[in-house]
Amino acid sequence: MPTPTAGDEAAIRQSVLAMTTAFNTRDDAALIALSAPDADFVTVVGRWTRSPHAYVESRRTRFSGPLKNASLRPLETHIRFVRPDIAVVHVTHEISGMLDEAGQLLPPHPEFSTRLYVKQRGRWLLSAFHNSARVAPVR
Repeated sequence: MPTPTAGDEAAIRQSVLAMTTAFNTRDDAALIALSAPDADFVTVVGRWTRSPHAYVESRRTRFSGPLKNASLRPLETHIRFVRPDIAVVHVTHEISGMLDEAGQLLPPHPEFSTRLYVKQRGRWLLSAFHNSARVAPVR
């Protein structure tokens, strides 16, 4: 089995950035193109969807409410290859412009996602995504 290359890591990093851009521009088609057809998504509020199409449909509701002015800024990306064709990716980003239930602007805050990428027919596709609010470390 071939070993991952610097090109593999670069392709995954580019996919992470493209997913961020798709969020910031509300580009559903771009997100779907970056994902495997059977990809799982778990949002920061615990909603689990089992395809990119179901995920973008679900997030449209949030984009018309608390996320209507939200944008992401990536802070850190860490990639670990489990196999040459599978990578676990941890991404920390800052979300700003999010509204609370009363419609008041929340301060920018970090979120953390774990993503599973699988190389299929030469392309790195998002296969699983789980987003969490990032809290201060316990001392």
